[in-house]
Amino acid sequence: MLYHSVEELVGNTPLLEFKTNEVDARIYVKLESMNPTGSIKDRACIYNIKDAIKNGKAPKNKILLDASSGNMACAIAFFGKVMGYKVKVICNTKLTEDKKQFIKYFGAELDVFGDITIEGNHLCKQWAETPEGQQKYCFLDQLHNPCNPMASFETLAPEIHNDLPDVSAIAGSMGSGGSMCGVARYFKKKNPSVKIITAQSASGTKIPGTGAFVDGDYITPFIVELRKLYDDTFMVNQQEAEWRTAQLAEQGIFGGFQSGAVLHTLIKGIQKHKIKGNTVMIIGDSGWKNMDKLKALIK
Repeated sequence: MLYHSVEELVGNTPLLEFKTNEVDARIYVKLESMNPTGSIKDRACIYNIKDAIKNGKAPKNKILLDASSGNMACAIAFFGKVMGYKVKVICNTKLTEDKKQFIKYFGAELDVFGDITIEGNHLCKQWAETPEGQQKYCFLDQLHNPCNPMASFETLAPEIHNDLPDVSAIAGSMGSGGSMCGVARYFKKKNPSVKIITAQSASGTKIPGTGAFVDGDYITPFIVELRKLYDDTFMVNQQEAEWRTAQLAEQGIFGGFQSGAVLHTLIKGIQKHKIKGNTVMIIGDSGWKNMDKLKALIK
């Protein structure tokens, strides 16, 4: 298959069966790790940038600006460079070393600030709203930008439906809420019988990309909407995430602890709700971006 730009490589990720005897349902993994920067965030990043361009907010003399726990920052650094923009990102202390090096490799300016993304988001907003900042920055604001869930509503969810029209349940990470909000919106309209199940971090656990809302992580507008749409949610601790991430690796599925958390959540959801048939877990990012965390599994 021929492609003419790296943007065309975003989406249309494969579904790979994960084999397990724990449940009767079949589990398929939506490999969002196969997007260009190894993350589901590539979808929202492209939508956010293109919307800003369409609305005249992103002339080439402006710097693309946003806050992130890591994956969106990588995506903006990558696609910003490809599209000819300078990029500045604010990441929180959960940023892995691998993502840090990726961001710098693609030429973005990086500041590490705060323990949760909303702190960086507030800082970006302050900068972008000053007279100088209005001339200098295009603040993409992934935590509040409606293009974030729209990306998954228009691309990710239809891909799952087209590849697996008889899907019974879909599990994904809460994170900023955008991706799963878009998926839930789509299926609650297309087929309300599909169970939507979300993963989040248990108290005292900080699994990147899941959100520790019980410990005060920021609740985006997308999470407010998602809470009205999902059928169940499970809190996953570090030990459970590590266990499931190792199980994925045994079948060649290379993800971070977020992926393990989603697998654990889907299996618990299948068991609790007695789900049969085909199910999907959405793997949020790739293991190579999380090796400084995954080294805990090296024996």
